[in-house]
Amino acid sequence: MSKRSYDDITWLEDPKDVIVLANRSEKNFILELPTGQYRLDAGRRMRTLRSILDFGQINELVANGQLVVED
Repeated sequence: MSKRSYDDITWLEDPKDVIVLANRSEKNFILELPTGQYRLDAGRRMRTLRSILDFGQINELVANGQLVVED
C-alpha cells in the first residue's frame, strides 16, 4: 500500500474558513444541512466550514446564542 500524496487530494480547506460550532444550550439539535441531517447534542462541538453560517437554521441558532462560533 502506497502512502497518500498531496497530489491525490482533490480539496484542501483554507484554515481561515474552518470554525468550531458549539452547542451551548441544554437542547439537542438536528441541523438540516444540504448534505443531510446532522445531530449536534447539548454541550458538543463540531468542526466545520464558516459557510455553514449562511444557512437559515444555523444563523438563527447563533443569533439566539444557542450555538456559538469558537475560534
